[in-house]
Amino acid sequence: MFTMETKLIIKTLFTAWENGEYVVGPSDLAKKLEIPKSTAQKILIKISELGYGIYIERKGLILNEAGLKEGRRLIRRHRLLECMLEDLGVKKELICAEASKIDLELGEELEKFIETKYGKRVTCPCGKPIPSF
Repeated sequence: MFTMETKLIIKTLFTAWENGEYVVGPSDLAKKLEIPKSTAQKILIKISELGYGIYIERKGLILNEAGLKEGRRLIRRHRLLECMLEDLGVKKELICAEASKIDLELGEELEKFIETKYGKRVTCPCGKPIPSF
């Protein structure tokens, strides 16, 4: 079972990967999460030890297939949740931030419901592609 922190890190790494940042170094992660660089380096090494990427000394972490798969799942969940929030009438400019507050804590049943109701969508309300499995 993932901790919320591990999910957040993998989600952050996958988002970077989507944006063409295939290698995320400690400085990059530290900036994204507003944490010390030394902490970011330890986190990247831990993600590698958990089997979600390869850590290259003085470079950073590259997500492997397991990391990409988990990242896709987490981003898919986030973007489908955005679709639900849009249907609930949340203001468009708030949807992503509101989804980020709860996406890592979704229960299994709610996740299944959201997947059933919104799973055929290809983009979220922000226009970003919803990853498929």
